[in-house]
Amino acid sequence: MKIINKNRKFFNKIARYYDKGILGIWLNRVLKKISEEIKIKNNSKILDVGFGTGNFLQIISKNKTLKLEGIDISSKMREIAKNKLKNKAQLNLIPIEKIHYKNKFDYIFSTEAFHHYEDQNIAIKNMKRALKENGKLIIVDLDFGRILNWIFHIIEPGNSKMNSKKDFYNLFKKYGFKDIKQKKLGLFAIMNVGKIRNI
Repeated sequence: MKIINKNRKFFNKIARYYDKGILGIWLNRVLKKISEEIKIKNNSKILDVGFGTGNFLQIISKNKTLKLEGIDISSKMREIAKNKLKNKAQLNLIPIEKIHYKNKFDYIFSTEAFHHYEDQNIAIKNMKRALKENGKLIIVDLDFGRILNWIFHIIEPGNSKMNSKKDFYNLFKKYGFKDIKQKKLGLFAIMNVGKIRNI
């Protein structure tokens, strides 16, 4: 079974539990930290890749000047996100590997989703192409350390690859991102920020 199908099945199954319990509390903390760390400019166009149940979009939707869009592969997650967000964001069912946006967004966010993308190289290429000049890519994902990353990769359904802090830095550099910054958000979450500059 392709990774994307495993992920679709897995996230459809857990959608109604996703916001509950320790996982939901921890994830919301991380999302709030991201919104505090990244000072989003007014009137910006935002893409949330792997929006899940819409929590990050809900947090940033308090700024009514933002134009919000999200993509995900789970129809059950989208149902929950739609109920939460009403008409504050356009939510599309499409994998990151299939998007064709060009020079559209000022910021692209991917939170705790990158290790689920079927092809991480195509994903980051597509995100880069979708950004405007001086646009920012923000990827936040887990890094448990080399051995635990490997174990987590094996046991979690649809986990294509866990990346270390160094892996992310090299990936951003490989695809031409500038002003790369990295910061720990809590014990295991690493925020990676890169900017598009063609000159």
